[in-house]
Formats: sequence, C-alpha cells, structure tokens
Amino acid sequence: MMKINQKFCFVAKANCYGLGVKLCSYFNNDVDYFAVSSYYEFVKIKKYVTKPILILDPVFNKKQLIYLINNDAELTVSNLDNLRLLINLSNMLNKKIKIHIAINTGMNRLGFKENKDLVDLTNLVEKTQNIKIKGIFSHYFQANNKKNDKTQINLLKNAVNIIETQLNISPLIHICSSDGVINYNYGDMVRVGYGIYSDKIYETITLKSKIIDIQNLVKNEIAGYNGVFVSNTKTKIAVVSIGYGDGLFRNIASKGYVLINDNFAKIVASCMDTIIVDISNVDCKINDDVIIIGKCQNNKISICDIARFCDTIGYEVIVRLSSRIKRKYVLK
Repeated sequence: MMKINQKFCFVAKANCYGLGVKLCSYFNNDVDYFAVSSYYEFVKIKKYVTKPILILDPVFNKKQLIYLINNDAELTVSNLDNLRLLINLSNMLNKKIKIHIAINTGMNRLGFKENKDLVDLTNLVEKTQNIKIKGIFSHYFQANNKKNDKTQINLLKNAVNIIETQLNISPLIHICSSDGVINYNYGDMVRVGYGIYSDKIYETITLKSKIIDIQNLVKNEIAGYNGVFVSNTKTKIAVVSIGYGDGLFRNIASKGYVLINDNFAKIVASCMDTIIVDISNVDCKINDDVIIIGKCQNNKISICDIARFCDTIGYEVIVRLSSRIKRKYVLK
C-alpha cells in the first residue's frame, strides 16, 4: 500500500510496457512523475505530459544530453564518469542539471556501490552550483523477499546518509517497483509501471485480429515455412493477420491457441505477418474476429497463457507488441 504524501512515478518505458505512450496523457493529472529508460523514450512522451520525467539509465551522448538538459529532464547518475560529464556540460551551458543518484544495493545493474565513490561524488557536487540532486534511488531485485528487501534498504540508507550529511540535502528516496509497493514499501516515492493499469492487469488487455483467408488441406499437406505443419487428415486452416513482425512470438506455433467465436483454435504455423490456425472444428468465415489475448463469451486467453505457450513472462509478451498494432484505449 502507498503511504500518505508518498509520490507516485508512472514508469512509461518500453512504449508504456507495449501499450503505447499516448497512455501517459491519461495519467498526467494523477501522478507526480514519469520515468523512461532513454533519450528516445523521453522525446516520445514529452508531448503528452507536463510532470517531471526521470530517465532511469545514464546518458552519455552529448548532443542528446544538451537536448535533455534544455528540456528539463531529470537524469540518472550511476558512476563518476557520468557525473563529470554532466558537470562539464552544466558549466558549458550555464544551466542547472537535475539528477537522481543510482545506488547499487545488490542487483549489480547500475549505481554506486562503494562508500569511497559516494564521498568522491559529494566532493564533486560540492564544487559546482549547477548540479541539483533531486533523488537517490535503487531497485528491488526480488521484491517478494523481505529479507533481501531489508538488506537492500539498509544499503540504500547508508548511501543516503553519506550524501545527505555531506551535502545537507533532503532528496526523494525511491526503491519500490510495482511489487515493492505491495510487499515492502519504503521511500518517498514509488515507481510503478506494469502494475498501474489494473489490479488484474491480465484481464484488462484485448489483442485481436481478423481471418483473412481460409484453406482446405488434404492428408499429408503442409502449411507454413519449412513444412512446419503436416496434416494428419483433412484439415481446414485459417490465416490470421498477425505474426512475429507484430511481436507475437514465433515459437507459439504448435503450442498456442486463439479464440474464434468462443472456440479454441490451435496455432499450427507462424509467419512474419500471419499465423495459421486449425479451424477444422470451428464454425467461422473470412473477416471473423480472432482473439489472441482476451475474453470471448465463455472462454479467455490471458497474457499469462501466451507467456506459458512461449516459455517466457507476461512482461515480455506485452513489450514485444510492435507499433504496427493499432492501440485503442477505453477508459472506465
């Protein structure tokens, strides 16, 4: 649960977890911050939001940094090289740069780890008036494990103490992702991405397409590249307008299903722009809807189901959905 006065950061990276950056406009008035991973993502969402935008990964390209600084981005600093570059740019531009300091508390992905480096950081910041530390943060690597969470929090507290004591500041402290808010909430701000859409995220998304052709196979005929499907008997197949070019995993063939008129139809082959499904026992016609993710009447296919078919996780299923897929947002 969130705490009173705790700030809320909507993590909009990876095209809002595959759902489209336009979503940011619907949340702008309800959140305190947005976060993205890169310069390119910042540019895409900037036109939709007015709240501060934090870039979670360090940026080293000078041209990109100048644009970001001029557009009031809040930048992550995760090492001394990164900080020195920003100090030089701030002096060159004569502009203040807002930063969040990343602390490595065990995930070993980004951030300062040694106390000595933190002291060096504070010494560098003390020498300039152009660096403003807005936040100090880390990231749970296993948010449902309270023992690990406590260890990470203690490491974060140690880093915060060194920085705050030396510089006499009180920045935002943040470590919680979606799961962290539920399991071990700590800090002045939470960063929520995938979990923002609904408590039942897997039931809020529908992905559908259309049947664009139907073929009849005799016994031992093939379908798909390299003859991936061979009919054991007379088989009726439908060609559906979605494929791995749209982000649907290619290895879903022979493992996954779609829904057509509330009936499950097995996916037998996958191409760049289409999938081929067995409709031998399904009453359907060309231009009928095909549900890849979502509910029909009595049956449903969830993101978890797609992940299971393809031996992956729900996050990857969604973030892979390409820009070729039209997004439609329904507010309830």
